[in-house]
Amino acid sequence: MNLGICARACTAAVILSGLSLPAKADLTVCNRTADPLTVAVAYVNPSGGFISEGWWTLPACGGCKFVLSSSETTDPHNVFVHAHGGGLRWEGTSHFCTAKKAFTIVGNRNCEARGFKETSFMHVTSESGSHTTNLRGRTSSGVCID
Repeated sequence: MNLGICARACTAAVILSGLSLPAKADLTVCNRTADPLTVAVAYVNPSGGFISEGWWTLPACGGCKFVLSSSETTDPHNVFVHAHGGGLRWEGTSHFCTAKKAFTIVGNRNCEARGFKETSFMHVTSESGSHTTNLRGRTSSGVCID
């Protein structure tokens, strides 16, 4: 199943598409751009509220990372992704806390008061709860040839 989400990065339109995988309810993020990308995710906390985690660095032209197991969330069908690199950003209208270095943050309220940054994330859905999200676009280094 293909999922498409359009995002605006700088002045370029960027497409984020997902591909469902038949096995476990997990999330993998792949970089299909010509520059390394930095990625964070947010998801429903089994104890209530949300958890945000990052940063994973994805190598250019096909670098993938497994970022979320279905056992970590009570809603694997709805996750949130933020990515940036090569002059592009993948973000949306949902806000979660992030930090400058590797982080796991419980809760998405009062980010600044707690010493974190509030960052925009895009909502990614999957009927099966299992998917690979492919980040695509023309970055400062050009495009990848698939």
